[in-house]
Amino acid sequence: METTDIKAEVLMAMIHSEDQAYVLSKLNACTEGQTVADVECRIRRNQHERWLNIPPFLSTENKEQLLIGQAEDITAVKKNSKVLYNHNKKNSILNILSHDLAGPIGTVQNLSTMLARETSHLNNLKIDQFISMINRICKSNIKLIHDFLDQEFIESAGVRLIKTRVNLVEKINVASQEYFGMQNELNIQFFCHANKEIIYLEIDQDKFLQVINNLISNALKFTPAGGAITIDIEEQQDYVLISVADNGIGIPEKFHATLFDKFTDARRSGLQGEHSTGLGMSIIKTIVEWHDGNIWFVSEENKGTTSISSYLKL
Repeated sequence: METTDIKAEVLMAMIHSEDQAYVLSKLNACTEGQTVADVECRIRRNQHERWLNIPPFLSTENKEQLLIGQAEDITAVKKNSKVLYNHNKKNSILNILSHDLAGPIGTVQNLSTMLARETSHLNNLKIDQFISMINRICKSNIKLIHDFLDQEFIESAGVRLIKTRVNLVEKINVASQEYFGMQNELNIQFFCHANKEIIYLEIDQDKFLQVINNLISNALKFTPAGGAITIDIEEQQDYVLISVADNGIGIPEKFHATLFDKFTDARRSGLQGEHSTGLGMSIIKTIVEWHDGNIWFVSEENKGTTSISSYLKL
C-alpha cells in the first residue's frame, strides 16, 4: 500500500471544483471534533479524472491538529452506478407521467372550469355539456395516471436506488418553486427554511423528491384558503430532519395508527374533492425507508399536521 504526504493546497487543487466546497465542509466538521463518514470526491491529474473515497481522522498531538486519511479509488464503482442510472427506465417513465402528462391535463381541467364560469350567462346546454365532458375526461385521465404511478412505485420496491450526493437545500428549494409561484391562485402561503445554506445527503433524487411533492400535495388537499404550508430542513449532529407542516384540518385521532397502511381506512377526499387511493402515505413511508430513514407525523384536528422524516448524515 502506497503512502504519500501531500500538502493541503496541492490536494485541494487536484479536487474537482464542484466537490471542493463539499470536501472543505467535511474536513472542517472533522477538525471540530465531529465524526465524519467516508468522503467521496473527484480528483483530476492531467486529463484523467478519478473518484476517491477518503475517511478522515483527526489526530491531536501537542495541541496541534493533524488530519489523516487513506484514499481508496472507487472509480469503477461510480462508473457502474452511472450505467445503472442511465438504464433506470422506471425513473424516466415516472418523470414523463407526473410532469409531461398529468401537468398539462390538469391545466386543461382548470381552463375548462374557467370557461364554464365565463359562458354560464349564455345558458347554452350544448356548451355546458361539452365543458362538462372535457372536465370529466381530464379527471378520469389524471386518476389513471396517479393510479399507474402508485402501481409503479409499489412494483419498484425491489429496484436498487441510484443515489447521488446532492445539496438538499438547493434541491428542495428548486422543487418547491412551482408551489411558491401558485401562492396567489391557491390562496395558500408557502415557506421554506433551512438552518444551513448547504446540507449534503445521498439520495435517489427522483424518488426522494417525489416524497417531498407528495407531502406538499397532501398538505394542500387539507389546508383551506388562507392557510400556510412550511417546509423545514434541519441538519443536526447525526441526522438531517425534513418536515412539511400545515395549519389545515388535521387528521382525526382514530386514523393515526393506520395512516401509513396500504389502502388505509384513513384515506379521505381533499377539501376540493381531490381523489385518494389510500396508498399515498404508504408509498411515502416505503421510499423514506429505502433511504434508511424514518417518518412520523404530529397532527391535531382543526390545528394542522406536521410530517417529519429523518436521515443519517453523510
